[in-house]
Amino acid sequence: LGFPEEGQLPTANATIEELKAYDAYFAESTTEKKLYLTFDCGYENGNTKPILKALKKHNAPATFFCVGNFVKEQPELIRQIVQEGHIVGNHTYTHPDMSKISSLESFQKELSAVEALYQKITGTDMIKYYRPPQGIYSTENLKMAQSLGYHTFFWSLAYVDWQQDAQPTHEE
Repeated sequence: LGFPEEGQLPTANATIEELKAYDAYFAESTTEKKLYLTFDCGYENGNTKPILKALKKHNAPATFFCVGNFVKEQPELIRQIVQEGHIVGNHTYTHPDMSKISSLESFQKELSAVEALYQKITGTDMIKYYRPPQGIYSTENLKMAQSLGYHTFFWSLAYVDWQQDAQPTHEE
């Protein structure tokens, strides 16, 4: 992703229009000021509850893209996310490089395993929102996700929380 200048949409390796053909999105072409909050949930390290508290305080809905281990190990958090009006999206069961998966059967297995856990915990079907791990994808992956009824969501700005020794200061 690139940011041409303040107030302009980010650019990516595919255009908004190209991705839309596969029900995939990283930004929306609009003059409205809109922000979609999304979180990737893999390994719970204590941040989800404070995030939920802040979202509730500011009446801000969000989508949490969850991997299989998070859904399996944090059923109470999954229920809380849903009860507080947020969306739980699918971030795959094992968080693999999905661009290396070439068969629909293997691709579907990564998504359906999360769906089954979610259904068992909430008693409802999971909304068909998908985020590829690390944002890595192929056109074939986008087609597979679409054929399974999924909308694929990327990000246009990411907080690099996985680099623990390179975090901004509180003031930043």
